[in-house]
Amino acid sequence: MKAILFLDNWLIERTDCVDRQWYKPKYVKQLIEDFHPETLGYGGYLSAFYDENLGKYVMYLAVYPPEADPGTFVLRLETDDPYEWPTPTYDVDAKPAWKGFKDVVVDQNGERFWPLVTRSLADTPLADLGYIATCIPSVNTDRNSYAAFSDDGLHFAIDYDNPWHHSRSDTWSGVTWNKNEQLFQISTRPMNVDRRVAFVTTPDFKTFSPVRTVLQPDAMDRIGAEIYSMPVLPYEDLFLGLPHMFIPDTLETRRYRMGGRTETELAYSYNGFNWYRTKREPFVGIQEYGQQGGGQVYVQEMIRTNEDKLLFIASASKGEHFSYKDMQAMDMSTAGFFAPLLYEMRLDGFCSMKTWSRDGWLRTRTIIPKDGNLRLNVRTTAHTGIKVQVLDGETAEPIPGYTLEEAELITGDHLFAAPRWKEHSDISALVDRPIRLEFQMREAEIFAIRLDCQVYIGRNPADTL
Repeated sequence: MKAILFLDNWLIERTDCVDRQWYKPKYVKQLIEDFHPETLGYGGYLSAFYDENLGKYVMYLAVYPPEADPGTFVLRLETDDPYEWPTPTYDVDAKPAWKGFKDVVVDQNGERFWPLVTRSLADTPLADLGYIATCIPSVNTDRNSYAAFSDDGLHFAIDYDNPWHHSRSDTWSGVTWNKNEQLFQISTRPMNVDRRVAFVTTPDFKTFSPVRTVLQPDAMDRIGAEIYSMPVLPYEDLFLGLPHMFIPDTLETRRYRMGGRTETELAYSYNGFNWYRTKREPFVGIQEYGQQGGGQVYVQEMIRTNEDKLLFIASASKGEHFSYKDMQAMDMSTAGFFAPLLYEMRLDGFCSMKTWSRDGWLRTRTIIPKDGNLRLNVRTTAHTGIKVQVLDGETAEPIPGYTLEEAELITGDHLFAAPRWKEHSDISALVDRPIRLEFQMREAEIFAIRLDCQVYIGRNPADTL
C-alpha cells in the first residue's frame, strides 16, 4: 500500500475522543456560459484528464441537440489550467450543427458519433493504441456497445467486430485499468435502462467477461431509488466510485421512469470489484431551484492538480431528468439546459479522523513499512499539534527512539508532513519490521497516512486490502 485513508475503520485499532469527519467538495463555478442557441447545452458523460501526449488538460464534452439522442456529438477542449476552459466556438449557420464546431470527435468515416467516455491508454499494456472511447451506435436497431480507438484522440475507429456488451450502454461507460487484476474494467448497466452498476472486464478488448452487477440500491435507500451510473476513478491504492443516485417520481406510471432528480454520492473499493458506499447522503448535491444544477448533478471526473488540489467536474442540468421535454412543450428556450460545473477539495479531503474534544488518540493496526518516508496529511490550530510514536507491531510497546517524549510536534496545515524524533528524521531503521503508528492529537485532524507498506492483519503480510 502507498496510503491509508479513513473511509472505514479497517486499519484503525483504537481511537479516544476522535471521530470521523466527512467533507464535501466546494462549488467553484459554472465552466461554460455561452451555448449554441439550437442545442440543449454541453455536458453529458464528459471526460477530463491530463493528457501526457498533448501536455495539456483535455475535456471531451457532449453537445446535445434538441432531441438529445441520437444526435449527440462530442468535442475536445484543451487547457493549461483546469480551472479555466475555453468556450466552444461554433458557426450557427452550419448544417448539420456539428460541422460548425471545432475539434469534433469523428469515426473512421469522418462522421460524428457519441463517445460516451474517452480515456488515454498511457501507462497500460495497450498504450500503443493511444486512446479508447466507449460508444453506442446512432442506429437504434443496433443493440450492442462498442469500443473505439484513436492515435490522436480525435479520429477514432469503432471496432464493430468485437462488441463488449450486447445491450446499449446508455450510461457512464468508462474504462479503468485495474493493475492488481491486470484487467480493464468497463462500467455499464446489466442492460439498457436497468439502472444498477455492472462491470465487463477484458485483457485486450477482443475477449470479454459476462456482465456482472457490482452495486445496486439497498434497503437503506428510498423506495424506487436507482443508480443511474457510477464513474470509477483510481486513487492511490484504491478505487473511488461516484454513484449517481437517481430518485424518480413515484407517481409516474410508465414501466421505467424518466422523471426524477440525481445527486452524486461517494463509494470506494480496495480491489475494484467489491464496493462500499460511505455516508448515505450527497457527496455533491443539487443546487437551488432555478440555478444550473438545480435538477441534476452528475460528478463525472476528478483531476489532481500540480498544486495537489482535487478538482471535480460535474455535468449538471437546470431541471430534473428529461424535463427539457416539458420546457420544449411550453416553447421555452432550452439552450444551456446542460452545463459543466467545477468543484474543489483538498487532497485526501473526503474525510478525516478529528478530535471532538481538546485531546485525542488514534492508533493504526499493524503494518510493515517498506521504506522510511512516512508522510501525513494533517490540519491543526496554530497553537496545537500532533505527535507520532511508533509501537512494536506485536507487543504494542513504544519503540525506543520513536516515543512520544522524543517526537517533535507537527502543527499547522500540511499535505505531506514528515514526522521527526530527536534522533530520527524518518523511520528507515524500522523498514521490514511490524509496527503500529500512534498519534497524540490536540485539536487536530488526520486525513491520510502516506507510506509504502504492507498490511499485517492476518497470518501473513499483504500488499493490498
